[in-house]
Amino acid sequence: MNLPRVFIPDPIHAEGVTRLGERFFVDAPDAAQDAPARARSFTQADAVIVRNAPMDANLMDSCSRLKVISKHGAGVDNIDIAAATARGIVVANVPGGNADAVAEATVALMLATLRRVPEVHGLVISGQHSARWRLQFGQLSERMLGLVGIGNIGARVARICAQGFRMRVLAFDPGLSESEIEARGAQKVGDLRALLEAADVVSLHTPMTAASFHLIGAAELQAMKPTAILINAARGALVDERALAEALHAGRIGGAGLDVFEAEPPSPDNPILRAPNVVLSPHTAGNTIEAARNLAVASAEIVMAVMAGHPPAGFLNPEVWGNRRSSA
Repeated sequence: MNLPRVFIPDPIHAEGVTRLGERFFVDAPDAAQDAPARARSFTQADAVIVRNAPMDANLMDSCSRLKVISKHGAGVDNIDIAAATARGIVVANVPGGNADAVAEATVALMLATLRRVPEVHGLVISGQHSARWRLQFGQLSERMLGLVGIGNIGARVARICAQGFRMRVLAFDPGLSESEIEARGAQKVGDLRALLEAADVVSLHTPMTAASFHLIGAAELQAMKPTAILINAARGALVDERALAEALHAGRIGGAGLDVFEAEPPSPDNPILRAPNVVLSPHTAGNTIEAARNLAVASAEIVMAVMAGHPPAGFLNPEVWGNRRSSA
C-alpha cells in the first residue's frame, strides 16, 4: 500500500518527523536538496509542513495531491491562504508554539543593544580592557516599553519586562480593545506616533501585511527619542532598513536589535550591517530546543488530524472544510 506523503522542505525537530513516520511516508531531505528535486517533492506531497518556504498559487497549481499546508509557527505571510482555499487545501498554523522563546530572545536583544554586548566582547578579546572606564550604558529598569502589537509574544514580553524590570508598558494594537490590552499587561495607545515618542524601547510584534510594510520608516524613527532603541524579532519588512541605518549613523536613535531582515540572508552591501550601535542575529529568536519540539509535534498533529478527516487545531480557513480535497 502506498502511504500518503508528507513533504518537510525545511528541518524540524526529529520528534515531529518520527510521529509522522508512523503513518506516512515522510520526505524530509537535507538542506542540499537541489531545486528540481524540491519541486518534485512538492508535486508528490499530500501534505506539507513549511517554515519559511513560500506557498503561492503557482506552486499550489503544481501540487494536485496537496490536501493540507501545516505552518511550523504562527506567521503565515509566506502562504497564500486565499489561493489554498480556492483549491480546497486546508491551512493551519501553531500560534504561540515558540512564543516563550521569541519573547526571551526579544528581551535578550534589548539587553544586548543597551549594554552593547558585541562591542564590549570585542574590546576584551582585542586587549582593550581599560576601555571599561569610558563606557556607560542604558538599562531597562523603570523605563518605558512600547509594544507595536501585543499578541502571544508581545504579551509575554510585557510580562517579563513589567515584572522583571519594573518597566511601564504601552501597546499599540488597533485590533484590540483597551480592556483586552490591559488584560495582557499594557496600557493601550491609540496612535503609533504617540507610542514612539514616549517609549525608551520600541519592540515590534505585529504580523507582516501589506499595511504594515515599512511600518517603521524615516518619519517614525525621527519621532523616537534619541536615546531609544528599536527591537525587531517579528518580520524584517516591518522596518525600512536603509532608513534605520541612516538614523543609527546620524545618532537619531540610541540603537537597534534585529533578528529579522527585509531579505534573508541580508545582502553584503546592506547598510544595516555597518551601522553603529546595532545587534544582529540570523532569524534565530525562536530556535530553542523546547520551541522546536513544540512546533514540530504540533505541526505534525495538524497533518495527522486533517488526513484522518478531523478539523485541525489552528485552522485558518475553516470555510474550506466542506469542499476540501479528499484524504481518501
